[in-house]
Amino acid sequence: MAPFILWASFQQDFLNYYPEYKPGLAENYLGWPYWATFGIHEIFYGMGFLSIEFLFRGFLVLALIKYLDKGAVFIMVALYCYLHFGKPFGEAVGSIFGGTILGIITYYSRSIWGGLLIHLGIAYLMDLFAIMQHLLNNHF
Repeated sequence: MAPFILWASFQQDFLNYYPEYKPGLAENYLGWPYWATFGIHEIFYGMGFLSIEFLFRGFLVLALIKYLDKGAVFIMVALYCYLHFGKPFGEAVGSIFGGTILGIITYYSRSIWGGLLIHLGIAYLMDLFAIMQHLLNNHF
């Protein structure tokens, strides 16, 4: 995914959205550097992905396998795509393919942990590439 994320980081809609945490009031109020408040944000951002994986891959795939078999993956993808509405267009479309891949991994492994690692890796790469682009363009 890294080449696709790198390419996306040159697109304006991507740069308008990422990183989700922008410098602002926290740094001024606390007197902390941006990297410190950003690091705290990233920890909690990652924890949010744990809950996403439990809901979408854990509940919607693993819990529904006994009723829908492989169809549970498609139900999950439909709802997962909806979660990405309002994000950059490429990410919203990519969530259909990515959600399907993560659902298949969960279906066959019977575990959310592989999908969580992949999802976290993609999210953190998106923030990293966005920060690099913003720093190169002096947007921060």
